Amino acid sequence: MLQTVAVLSIYLGSLLLSWLSGNSEKTNWDSKAMNLSVAAVDSNKSIGMASSSTTNQDTRALLLDSIFSFICASKMMHKEIVIKQVIWETGWLKGEFLMSRNNLFGFKNKEYLRFSSWQESLEYYEQWQSKYYLNHKEDYYRFLVRMKYSNSRYPAHLKSIKFSKTCDNS
Repeated sequence: MLQTVAVLSIYLGSLLLSWLSGNSEKTNWDSKAMNLSVAAVDSNKSIGMASSSTTNQDTRALLLDSIFSFICASKMMHKEIVIKQVIWETGWLKGEFLMSRNNLFGFKNKEYLRFSSWQESLEYYEQWQSKYYLNHKEDYYRFLVRMKYSNSRYPAHLKSIKFSKTCDNS
């Protein structure tokens, strides 16, 4: 557990320094520190964590902060909606099925896609968004429904999520 906390602390520190320095370009993260499997971070068995719900909740909160920082540093549009998609699709990062695949958005092509890291999942989303979201004046919620990413109830679900952080430059 201490190793995981140390790795997360180093990562979060580097994120904070990058963010404070105003670096808007994507940062090349140390692959050993950043290729943490979300499943391993969230699974008591994988890293031998005490089975404390507080510990898991704290770990998920740190991971969610890291994911949000990554989104903020990206070129994605509608970043506050995108983080709510992550929250909805993964059940606040508790959904073992998608988390074990590092698939933060439930992307599939016949089968659910597997990514080597959660960062790769976010990069895939960014590419998907830049390929299909061409009319930047279109309401993003309508875009998601039009693209059949979601059904007509999806926007209401996203809007109901209580996540108040915002990116400074979005």
